[in-house]
Amino acid sequence: MDDEAKRGRGEDAETEERERKAEGARKVPFFGMFRYASRSDLALMAVGTVAAMVNGMGDPLMTVVFSAVIDCFGAGDNVLQRVSKVVLYYIYLGIGTALASFLQVSCWTMAGERQSIRIRSLYLEAVLKQDVSFFDVEMTTGEAISRMSADTVLVQDALGEKVGKYAQLLTTFVGCFIIGFVRGWMLALVMLACIPPNILSFAIMSRLHAQISARRQASYADAGNVVEQTIGAIRTVISFNGEKKAIKLYNTLTIRAYKATVLEGIATGLGTGGIFSVFFGGYSLAFWYGAKLIINEGYTGGQVVNVVFAMLTGSM
Repeated sequence: MDDEAKRGRGEDAETEERERKAEGARKVPFFGMFRYASRSDLALMAVGTVAAMVNGMGDPLMTVVFSAVIDCFGAGDNVLQRVSKVVLYYIYLGIGTALASFLQVSCWTMAGERQSIRIRSLYLEAVLKQDVSFFDVEMTTGEAISRMSADTVLVQDALGEKVGKYAQLLTTFVGCFIIGFVRGWMLALVMLACIPPNILSFAIMSRLHAQISARRQASYADAGNVVEQTIGAIRTVISFNGEKKAIKLYNTLTIRAYKATVLEGIATGLGTGGIFSVFFGGYSLAFWYGAKLIINEGYTGGQVVNVVFAMLTGSM
C-alpha cells in the first residue's frame, strides 16, 4: 500500500510538473509565428490577405443591396423593374466573393502547409540532436511523438486558413460599422449598446474553450505516453504483472480527457446561447427604435434594415 501511495504521489507530481512547464512556456508573438516563411510563402500570404479583405466586404455590401431591395418593394410603381436592376448587384457580389474566397482559402492553406512541413523538419532535427538524458528528464519519446503530430497540426491551423479568416472578419467588422454610421448614425449609436454584452459572452466562451482544450490535450498526451512506455517494455510489464496497473492508469487519463471534453461542450453551449440571446435582444431594440426614427426623422425601411443588419453582422 505504501509503495502504491508513493508511486501515485510520484505520478501526480510528474503531472503537476508538466502542467507547470506548460503554463510557464514562453508565448510567441503573432508575427513571430511566420519566422519560417519563405518569399513564396510571403507572396501567398499577401495575395490571401487581399482576397480575405475583399471577401470580408461581402457581408457589409450585402446589407446595402438588401436595403435597396426593401426600398424597391415600397416604391409603388414598376416594382419588378426596380428589383430586377437591384438583384444584378447580388450576382456581381456573388461572383466577386466566390473568387475572393477561393484565393483566400487556397493561398493561406498552401502557405500554412508549407510552413508546417518546415517546422516539422526543424523540430525533428532539434529533438534528434538532444542528449539521451533529455528523454528521461525533459520529455519522453512518446510525448515527443505525440507533440510532433498534434502540436504541428495546431500550428498549421494557426499559420493557415485561420489567419485569412481573421483578416476577413476584421474587414467585415470595420466595413459594417462604417456602413452603419454612414447610413444612419442615430440608429447605429443605439445599436452600440448591444456590442459589449456580445463581446463579453464570446470572450468568456473562447477563454474557457482554450483552457479546457489545453487540459484535454495534456491528458491525451499523458495517455499516449503510458501506451508507448507499456508497449515498448511489454516484457518487463508482463513479468511484473503490471498490465492491470497500466490499463487503470490509461483509463484514468482518458476519463480525465472525457470530463474536459464534457466541460468544453457545456461552456460552448452556454456561450453560444448567451451570444444568440444578446443577438435577438438587439434585433428587438433596433426595430423598435427604427420605427420611431421612421416616424420622427424620415428614415426609410430599407435604411433601418441596412443599419440593423450591418451593426449586428459587424458585432458577430
